[in-house]
Amino acid sequence: METTHYVRVSPEVWVSFNQEPEMILDWLIHMHEQYRDRDDTLTLPNIESFQRVLSQIEVYIDGADTYNMEMALVGEELIVNEAQAVVVGILTPQLLHIVKDTLHAFGRDDVKDMALVAKDEFETIWEDWTRLQQFCETAVSREELVLIYYE
Repeated sequence: METTHYVRVSPEVWVSFNQEPEMILDWLIHMHEQYRDRDDTLTLPNIESFQRVLSQIEVYIDGADTYNMEMALVGEELIVNEAQAVVVGILTPQLLHIVKDTLHAFGRDDVKDMALVAKDEFETIWEDWTRLQQFCETAVSREELVLIYYE
């Protein structure tokens, strides 16, 4: 997973897709080509180290179910289109609340302890952490969901 892209989507836009994979893919391709640097998009390149940190965090939901934070990078699988090598995941509003709250629960020192990397590499991890945290916080406040794809 080289680069991960996140796109915030309003409930109205989501409903307009009518759960049609082709419509979702077409819209994401359009967003990718035309609107990569808007405030409703986030790109995290080279996230392997960041992914290793998130994979160490298990969130317990209702005492029995768990959610591994590594899933925050890929979301729940929504579409797999191997012909185009596109995998799209989704963070629903419920998952966004979990991700937002969990990212806020860990401070800089906590993340540094989990990272076990050189200082310069940690700064990249921490920057990605705070960018994803802020992105999810905005999505939650606007009651949006997040589509995720990677290249």
